[in-house]
Amino acid sequence: FWLKPFWLKPFASALGNGSFNCPAHARTYRAATMMSMEAAREAAKEKAKEQIEAQLGEQAPGSLKMLFPCCGGPVKTMETCMCAVPADQQDQVKNAIEKYKNT
Repeated sequence: FWLKPFWLKPFASALGNGSFNCPAHARTYRAATMMSMEAAREAAKEKAKEQIEAQLGEQAPGSLKMLFPCCGGPVKTMETCMCAVPADQQDQVKNAIEKYKNT
């Protein structure tokens, strides 16, 4: 056909190879990439915290498990009632709590 859509040529070249010719769109793309990386980092932190909570929940003595809802979960309960944790597990629990606070 003799009428070619000349106005689509710049857009087709920009979309075809994945690069952006417009600086405004390039900034938007970089910002979106940075935001997705930050979201992935936050998700990884959240997953690490959940794993530590699960680990402490399994290690907790039976007498402390019933206090989880009152004290705010396994981490705060184990931190508050460290005297009820067996002596051979206290170092592991302290390390897990420190790791939880740092993430």
